[in-house]
Amino acid sequence: MKTLLLRGVLPLLVAAAATAAMAYLPIYLVDRGQGARITTIHRGTDSWFNARDEVFGLRWSNLQLIDQPLSSPINDGELPAWAEPPPPPHPAGPLFRVGTLASGWPLAVIRARWSIATLDRNFPVGAELDDQDTSIYYAAEDFMKGNRAGGPDELNILWGGALANFAIFALVASVLIDLRIRVVTRRAAAAAAR
Repeated sequence: MKTLLLRGVLPLLVAAAATAAMAYLPIYLVDRGQGARITTIHRGTDSWFNARDEVFGLRWSNLQLIDQPLSSPINDGELPAWAEPPPPPHPAGPLFRVGTLASGWPLAVIRARWSIATLDRNFPVGAELDDQDTSIYYAAEDFMKGNRAGGPDELNILWGGALANFAIFALVASVLIDLRIRVVTRRAAAAAAR
């Protein structure tokens, strides 16, 4: 019974704790980003400036709508699924910005999103200006304290990443626990044989 609990239940408990810890720890531990890479992406008739940064366990995507729509729709430019822009209609003008922070390791588990269409708030900054290494830190700080933009406008669990991380951590914990049980069993058998 004890071995069944160790091999069956303990890996699941460890996996749940590890998945939660690796979703939240990167948010608390981030100091600076690596410096955002700015590109342009196209979705339908909309073009977006996109600034992306990444550090251990955190990914940042900042989108800014370009004012002029395209004459014909195209899909160009790579974005992870968690960073895709919201579907149209979008507020008019070049002020519409969407900042998305994804947290989790090895896969993203949590997505926090800020959307702004005015100059009322200064976070997220315009994507074309987001070439420093501070936005990912500011996003994590606002996620925790809400002192820049009042916290994210949306908060989602990315179930695919959460389940994959859970499975990975459960497998690793199961292997390590099984190895430990084998070592203890062999030592006990060797001691009993003496």
